[in-house]
Amino acid sequence: MDKKTQIKPRRAVKVLFFLFIFILLLFLYARYINTKGLIIKETPIVDEELDSDYNGLKIVQFSDVHYGRTTSKKDLKNVIEQINSLYPDIIVFTGDLFDSASISDKDAELMIQYLKDLEAQLFKFAIIGDYDKKYLETYQSILNESDFILLDNSSKLVYDNNSTPINFVGLTNTNNINSLYDNSYFTITLVHQPDSIKEISESNIVLAGHSLGGQIKIPFIGGIIKNKGAETYINEYYSVDGQQLYISNGIGTQNFSFRLFNKPSISLYRLYNY
Repeated sequence: MDKKTQIKPRRAVKVLFFLFIFILLLFLYARYINTKGLIIKETPIVDEELDSDYNGLKIVQFSDVHYGRTTSKKDLKNVIEQINSLYPDIIVFTGDLFDSASISDKDAELMIQYLKDLEAQLFKFAIIGDYDKKYLETYQSILNESDFILLDNSSKLVYDNNSTPINFVGLTNTNNINSLYDNSYFTITLVHQPDSIKEISESNIVLAGHSLGGQIKIPFIGGIIKNKGAETYINEYYSVDGQQLYISNGIGTQNFSFRLFNKPSISLYRLYNY
């Protein structure tokens, strides 16, 4: 066997070895590094229909905690501290608090303790996510004890020293929702699954979760893992039939315990009419 014939197998082994190391490091990064930490994404939302008295209103959205998978007690504490540091006027949670259908009393008490510490100048709203339905009674109790208003196919008019309110609508499903909307009000709708926007036509802004930004993001392409209910709309922003759709990348993980190029995040929205 000549030297050239010997070199080729050696090169192939080296390539396979370095490829294995690269894949291993990428997996460890996605599992143990990219699932930790927290990014605050600040976004101005401009809509000329908003009453000028609400210019600068701060809404903080967090979503998809999935506590118990990759979100720990330490992570949750950091989320609460970071949200409070933003001094929000309104806090919204767009579903999926735990990752399990079986919630211990200890975990429920822990969640009440932390969520109760969240401070909003006006209101704290929440809606029901897919996982929340599996332990609905416990979820409702947690929200009630931590001063959240659950919008379960219901609405709430929010006044901030103004005679013209903003209408906050929370949807669990899109059945018989027309009565929740009034064209005379600026409306913000909270949904868990972003694809629900296909059934909504009268909202100025829609805030959603569920997609987790695709969990794995490819530069210049976006998220690639699609969940049912987030198959059409998966990334952070879309304009749909004159409605602005903003999707939280969420905090935890679902089905797979990793993230890639997509760290946990909360969203800070400032409303303007210009």
